[in-house]
Amino acid sequence: MTYMRRSFIVSLMVIGSVVAESSGEVPHYDEHVLPILREHCAQCHRADKTSAGLDVTSLAALEKGGDSGPAVVPGVPENSPLYRAMAHIGSESPMPPDSPKIATAKVELVAAWIAGGLKLTAADAGKARKQLVDIAVDTTALGKSPEKPIEITATLAAPTPPRAHALPVMALAANPWAPLVAVGSLGEAVLHDTATGSRLGAIAFPEGELRVLRFSRSGEVLLMAGGRPTASGKAVLIDVRTAKPLASLGDDFDVVLAADISPDQSLVALAGPEKLVRVYKVADGSLAYTIKKHTDFVTAIQFSPDGTTIASGDRAGGLFLATAADGSNPRLLDGVIGGVADLDWRRDGKALAVAAGDGSVLVFEPVKGLIAAKWQAHETGATAVAYSADGRIVSGGHDAAARVWSADGKKICESAELAGSAFRVTFSTDGTQAFAGDWSGMVREFAADSGKTVRTFTSTATMP
Repeated sequence: MTYMRRSFIVSLMVIGSVVAESSGEVPHYDEHVLPILREHCAQCHRADKTSAGLDVTSLAALEKGGDSGPAVVPGVPENSPLYRAMAHIGSESPMPPDSPKIATAKVELVAAWIAGGLKLTAADAGKARKQLVDIAVDTTALGKSPEKPIEITATLAAPTPPRAHALPVMALAANPWAPLVAVGSLGEAVLHDTATGSRLGAIAFPEGELRVLRFSRSGEVLLMAGGRPTASGKAVLIDVRTAKPLASLGDDFDVVLAADISPDQSLVALAGPEKLVRVYKVADGSLAYTIKKHTDFVTAIQFSPDGTTIASGDRAGGLFLATAADGSNPRLLDGVIGGVADLDWRRDGKALAVAAGDGSVLVFEPVKGLIAAKWQAHETGATAVAYSADGRIVSGGHDAAARVWSADGKKICESAELAGSAFRVTFSTDGTQAFAGDWSGMVREFAADSGKTVRTFTSTATMP
């Protein structure tokens, strides 16, 4: 599928209406979908031969579904097992089995039918798409500010002098309670005061490449993680006020690509090329448990805001939710295409945003595991995603742009002045500014309502 065609379809999915390519109408079951199902699926799934209990020869039977529940639900196509099986997405068994994949145009038409409300005939109005995620943020779940203001009292070291070739910004974090932004580089993190625009100094990371920076939910601890590719991976916890190390965790055999600290600061999760999620106890550094469900590099990890769940995503599109206390009950969320590049929980824990390799941003409702919203955010792969406290989303992509979206995917603004792929994005404490770090080593701070650049800086210098 070309980008223009895919973008057109996905954009219309957001408002719940896709026009059939041939006629300009929303496709319906009798004329458009049933012929495809009869050709490719009915040999095994019909009234007198219901493999897995599924009959595809009537709309009522499809909605009733088979042994695993309904085969189609109106709205986002990836929520329907029938579409996932036809498109070879996620955990569904490919349909038809032991045969070539169904032609893309036919799969797209089925997707458009689902997005358009499962119309039975041309005269049918279709079914309304159920809202799965409440756009309003539950402010009671946003946490409390620290009793003491978060201010760095230590004198930080001077950053390493500028290199001949700038390194991409592979780690970026904003403190949730103070105007502090940390930017990662090789062997150090450089802190900036966003209230004054000044550079505060650097905190060393002698373990190697710094691939992850994460402030704790309290804002009092900075997690630094990374290592040396194919050799070692480690995380260090830093007291933000004093800049002193609190703990060193992990002894992986490859660089850490994803990491997070639990809300109560008792656990640290690390993952990367080894396809494992290892969770360590902060108190003594011991390994608490390992999650072994991923089949490719683990690229994103985050504990839910209430600390009960851990989400992890991989390069193959595997997205899992597990019990944070012990890693039990891992559950796959289907629907990510092109791999999980990044993920972020909404502050009240009722939604999970994912940046996907096909350029889309997806919003999952975590309890049901369904996709509540999906839109084409970037022309090529989406690389980063982050929530503001009020539920807006900022995304970055390989198209050298960072964009701010409403909760349901309406574009608010964009910063398209980046020098390369936007690998990391985040919001300021108050949500008025957004930050994007790119391939050239530059971080651009821009107004989250207009996209206008406020300032730019790197890990080694602040610029006007």
